[in-house]
Amino acid sequence: MIELLVVISIMAILIALLLPAVQQAREAARRSTCKNNMKQVALALHNYHDTHRSFPPFIINRNGNPSRIGDVDKGANWLVFLLPFVDQAPLYQQWDFDIPANQNPGRSTELAIFKCPSDP
Repeated sequence: MIELLVVISIMAILIALLLPAVQQAREAARRSTCKNNMKQVALALHNYHDTHRSFPPFIINRNGNPSRIGDVDKGANWLVFLLPFVDQAPLYQQWDFDIPANQNPGRSTELAIFKCPSDP
């Protein structure tokens, strides 16, 4: 009976030592995915620049006043212009640039490429 308890306690200690290593491996995988996403966004920016000879605008001001960036009536931001370059052309084609960004149906679409796995 004592030998069985000793074996169980040794196994518990080994498992306790193994858990942090598993967590570290998972976080390393998340970090790697995040780095890859950032690289894909950077490549999309360069591809946009090669196509249009400029980087995408930060935001489209629909009211004509660039100092009022916090207005509800603002248009698309630079991430929308990168959609065709991150294999999201159908979502880009659905985007209506004539209405405010917060009323666009594609705004609620979450894309994994613009988020890191560790983000809440």
